[in-house]
Amino acid sequence: RGEPVETAGPVALFRTGPWSSRFVPLRSLTPEDCVRFQQAIAHRAPRAARWADAKGEATAPLVGRLQRTENRELQRVDFAAIPEPEMIIGVFIGRRDADLHHLLDNLGPFCSRVQRVYPGRVVAAVFVSPQANLDSRWLPARSWLVADRGKLAGIPFMTRFTPAEGLNLVLMTREGVPLIGCAAAGIRDVMTFVDGAADFLWELNPANPRTARDRAHYLKAVRPLLFAEGEAPPLLLLDPLRADALRARGVRALEARLAVDANGAVTEAEVLPGDGVPAPLVRPIAEAIRRSSLFLPAITRGQPVAGTHVYRLNLPPEDKQLAADAAWVQGEARVEVPIPSWLVLKHVKVGEQVFSTVDSIGPDGTVMLKAVTAGSGKGGVSSAAQVNAFNSDWFEPAGAGSVRPVAGQTQEVDGEKLVWRVMKPDHGLVDFLGNARNLDYCIGYAWTEVEVSADTEGWLGIGSDDGLKVWVNGELVNDKWVRRTSRLDDEVVPVRLRRGRNAILIKIQNAMGLWSFTCRLRVRGS
Repeated sequence: RGEPVETAGPVALFRTGPWSSRFVPLRSLTPEDCVRFQQAIAHRAPRAARWADAKGEATAPLVGRLQRTENRELQRVDFAAIPEPEMIIGVFIGRRDADLHHLLDNLGPFCSRVQRVYPGRVVAAVFVSPQANLDSRWLPARSWLVADRGKLAGIPFMTRFTPAEGLNLVLMTREGVPLIGCAAAGIRDVMTFVDGAADFLWELNPANPRTARDRAHYLKAVRPLLFAEGEAPPLLLLDPLRADALRARGVRALEARLAVDANGAVTEAEVLPGDGVPAPLVRPIAEAIRRSSLFLPAITRGQPVAGTHVYRLNLPPEDKQLAADAAWVQGEARVEVPIPSWLVLKHVKVGEQVFSTVDSIGPDGTVMLKAVTAGSGKGGVSSAAQVNAFNSDWFEPAGAGSVRPVAGQTQEVDGEKLVWRVMKPDHGLVDFLGNARNLDYCIGYAWTEVEVSADTEGWLGIGSDDGLKVWVNGELVNDKWVRRTSRLDDEVVPVRLRRGRNAILIKIQNAMGLWSFTCRLRVRGS
């Protein structure tokens, strides 16, 4: 029993209580139940092109009640300039505890990533209890949507999800249906939430090929009702072509005219003339579209009929970082490869007080740096010496692939004898500092091996405090001289793994204070 609310991807959503919901796969509904469900939700307004016009139970009350933090200052949100979101990542804060800032700092990369991958469809918003006695200057330094403290009474779900103390994380639909949520008391909870939320967002994404049959089952039943007195063209449910495969073959854009019969089958596919498709690929692409497209037929006065569809595709320039982010949250990087331990070599002292951080990265990959003074500068060592320490390694010229340590092995680095010691990560975090103090301006290394059953693509979700280099099987795959804190999946790095054992070597250069890295590895799932 429950209140029908909406369909999302392959499921029908029911509200079963103020805090609870039920998801029913669309394919499990009979055609008659699909029609009943559609009739029950017909009074609800569709997603609005402008958030200012939103009618969703969760999104409409937020209009005029959210502000944006920029450089720790509150800015007005123009709700008329952005679309109504489909999903809200709600961050609900009760009375503050000591670890709250750290947890939000680790949540931030996920919120930024899903908003890049699902532009305009997902937002993250912070709701602070009046009893929390916090303001926006306390939030970690990134852009956040924050509920106006003086207008919380107009947000009905505020009381449902805000804890007395600590932090609650909730992914909800624009109608306020909670999909996943948890009380976050530690990094394990944040990790569980971000992974679960990413899975939900991917399952509900219309681009997910695994859910197309559910949507087809539902829409086949309800489209005759929706267009009983009108007409609609054929509906493409699943894109038949992969952008990465086309881009690799030199395809920049294409347009094709498709004939779709009354059963939804593509009977003809003609790639139209243009300079976006190399001539040898015209016929293979047309055949791929014909065989792989999933359509529902055109409808005229409630009856399926034959129709035509013009398929258009324009490929933007490749964005490798966006592709890696999408793989991490959209289902490609599905299988986690455990890393139970690392061998750590530390610490190599570097006497330098000037560090650099990334200012911006241009569209061509050019990195612009800006200087940040991290200490007193009394050490008398130039910035060039610090950069040289980051760019020079004791294992050259043999290369990173030559590093094959064992626990207890002694290694001489810059005249010092260091020992490789086993460290077990804490939910991915390797803390070089531990209980030590005064390890500013140091370098450390961590090495491990992972085993996979076949050659495959992989992705590292990694964060560091501070500068970071990563080698996989001797190949340098990440090189950033930055100053930052270790955050969960702060960046996603694509890698190639080969069948059998694969060596990962990480170098961390500390500026001041904390000294650590966090690392998770995933590979492509079947």
